[in-house]
Amino acid sequence: IFPAAAAAASICSHVRAKSRNFAAGKSMFYFTDMYTYLLVRPEYLGPGYHSYVEDLLRQKEEGRVHDQHGLVVAIAQHWTLDKGKLQEGTGLVMVPMKYKAVVLQLFKNEVVDVEVVEVNKLGFFGEIGPVRIFVSKSSMPEGWRYTEDEIHGGGGPVYVSENGVQSIKRESAVRVRLVATKHESDRIMAIGTTNGEYLGPRVLGR
Repeated sequence: IFPAAAAAASICSHVRAKSRNFAAGKSMFYFTDMYTYLLVRPEYLGPGYHSYVEDLLRQKEEGRVHDQHGLVVAIAQHWTLDKGKLQEGTGLVMVPMKYKAVVLQLFKNEVVDVEVVEVNKLGFFGEIGPVRIFVSKSSMPEGWRYTEDEIHGGGGPVYVSENGVQSIKRESAVRVRLVATKHESDRIMAIGTTNGEYLGPRVLGR
């Protein structure tokens, strides 16, 4: 395996573990072939050209969101498709590129496990890798209430179920269903719900 590919696979595994998505992680992160082009200044066409092109490709594409593919987490391999062509009027060389990337993609109605990073009166935010998901109070099952009582949240904000058995607080692992996703140029955001069967705080062994 190429060193870059091994590094990309390692990043993918690390993000999966950090997000605590044990159930659905295999389907959200995947390898795919992608295409782009780079504009290279003439002074970089000599020695060190290939290293410069690799760095330029990573700067342009890693962390970028593509509507069809999702967020580019890491580039594993890359190829120049030809020697490039001079762009009229600028003096820049346009180099077409193909690369294999680790990407993250989320879909409406997908069920994912998130780590809670913030809780407030309006709801809570969870993260899965680089994606932040918001679940509003109105999207939780009936009976859940917000509190900052020491007995439930250790003095911090927490949502507690009607029977007082379950809770959602910072660092909790929670299973949510995505009801909407939004792609921006450098990030993916989503809105979720815990109102449904098998959703909510993770139960050990499930």
